[in-house]
Amino acid sequence: MAIGGVTISGMASGLPPDLVDKLVEAQKTNLKAYQRDKDFYTSQQTSFGELETKMLALETKAKELQDTSAWSPHTTSTSDSDRITITADSSAQSSMHSVVVGQLATYDMVSMTTGVTDKNDTMGAGADFTFTYNGTKYGTSGDTQTPGFDSASLENQTLYDLASKINGIDYGDQSGVSASVLFDGSQYRLILTAKDSGTYNNGGDRITLEGSTSFSMAAAGSFDVNSFEKTNGSPQDAILKIDGIDVTSTSNQVTTALTGVTLQLKSITSGTTVANGKVDATGTPVNVTIQDDKTALKTTLTGFVDAFNGIIDYVNLHKTDSLNGDSLSRSVISQMRGVLNTKTQSATGDLTPFSTLAEMGLRTDQKTGKISFNGTSLDAALTTDFNSVTRLFTSKHADSSETFNEGLAYRMADLIDTLTSSTGGAVTGKKDGIKARLDRLDKSITRENARLDKIRETLTRKFSNLEQMISRMNSASGSMMSSLDKLK
Repeated sequence: MAIGGVTISGMASGLPPDLVDKLVEAQKTNLKAYQRDKDFYTSQQTSFGELETKMLALETKAKELQDTSAWSPHTTSTSDSDRITITADSSAQSSMHSVVVGQLATYDMVSMTTGVTDKNDTMGAGADFTFTYNGTKYGTSGDTQTPGFDSASLENQTLYDLASKINGIDYGDQSGVSASVLFDGSQYRLILTAKDSGTYNNGGDRITLEGSTSFSMAAAGSFDVNSFEKTNGSPQDAILKIDGIDVTSTSNQVTTALTGVTLQLKSITSGTTVANGKVDATGTPVNVTIQDDKTALKTTLTGFVDAFNGIIDYVNLHKTDSLNGDSLSRSVISQMRGVLNTKTQSATGDLTPFSTLAEMGLRTDQKTGKISFNGTSLDAALTTDFNSVTRLFTSKHADSSETFNEGLAYRMADLIDTLTSSTGGAVTGKKDGIKARLDRLDKSITRENARLDKIRETLTRKFSNLEQMISRMNSASGSMMSSLDKLK
């Protein structure tokens, strides 16, 4: 043992060589107490961090359930997906409809009747290209547009350049016109296509080439409005019947006929004809069905219940160790359970027929405290009033002056947000308190270790001096005995 340059290799006095270690160990009562406390609070710090994570997971589930779309899932089906497909959002109603399609919507297209044989052929001076799209003129003689083009900008330009200028026009809020050049194997033709299908203003063309249009190509000669034609004839709207009622749509994606439902029309239904803008003879109808998806809703509810039970499981797991004697973790569960048991209300009072989850079959295990749904009771509740389940979670104040109990999803999220708030949250305060205590313990441990180091140094020096003194005495005694022996 070496302290301050003094080495103790053994005890001439016969005392044990580890005596200093034993004496220092006897002084470690406070240090061991500090370390035990540090181990406990470190474990508790970890536990509250994980508890907060689980609480935030439940908050996320609750916030997801604030959206009515999470509570109104639907499944859809069609008797002939080659003719009609269907999708439904949360606002759709469970229902069945009979649909016949007599005409599909088409896109308005204008193309050159004859083209140019050289794609590099260019326009001469004074070129005019003007067209009307959805009632507004564009081009060299058109209304102001950004970016636009004038006659001078067309000189020495190819059909490809003209197509680029048309595509570069700012059509505002409207879909606009797509221009391209098609090579048919011998000639290059300019084609204009409206990006929105169907007719304009209940029957009109979307694209019309203006009579002023006139330009000459260096090699191909002159072109005017008569050099263009409607590629597919005049545009047409989709015409169909839904449950015997005539419906017209500018698009084959019908989104406004049935609330929350999109019908994608793919082909005319067999045997259906159109006359005077309406279905004249109905052929084989396509049946489309929208159903409430109870399975998806149960999965949503299960996710919420699992997140709730995850908190209870965690507290139960650690109630005899890191959370032993802690009142906050028990209070968290008590407050969460209070949210579950509080009735959801509207401005007129308790919701009916369900204002609590218990009325829908929610049960609490008396031994573990975990919650679960009675499947039969939940099925009955969903069958009785599917939308009541939604309101129980999503009921909301219309303004800040209302004081009734909001939906469960809002109340649970608000509770967890309050408990975990970075300013004044109980869980945050607990974590901060644990951290402060650990900081104090670290300082106490540092001070105690310094005190023990000094004790060790003092004891080592004292026993080193004792060893040296006994060694000198032993040496002197040996010399005296040697001198006495010489006197004999």
